[in-house]
Amino acid sequence: MVGLIGRLWNLPYKSIVKEASGKTLAVTKFFCVLHITNTYLCTFALAYGPSMIPTFNLTGDMFLAERLSIKFGKVGPGDIVLLRSPESPRKVMVKRLLGLESHSVTYVVDPMNSDRCDTIVRFKTIWSCSL
Repeated sequence: MVGLIGRLWNLPYKSIVKEASGKTLAVTKFFCVLHITNTYLCTFALAYGPSMIPTFNLTGDMFLAERLSIKFGKVGPGDIVLLRSPESPRKVMVKRLLGLESHSVTYVVDPMNSDRCDTIVRFKTIWSCSL
């Protein structure tokens, strides 16, 4: 068996095998760098729908979301964040933070019918809003 592999290796296909393995290695490295960048540094996201008007268009805007702020704790009220949908975990949503843990958030209960406001203070949760 070793003799057969040795003979095949010395055939004219040797240059083709070297070239193919070199290109395969280059493509593999590219996808590794892409994965590391997308997972730890930044990612592209698409925001569409009426919830983020006027920051993003109704028809959809693509933007670059960085992932370092959350790791260093530099996220605050007013920042736009990506999060997984509680109803559909495969869906990523774009929301604006209203507050962090131990912040008080005041909101209008039913803006169409009354001006009644309510204030909530939560611990260990992040508040988000579709402004």
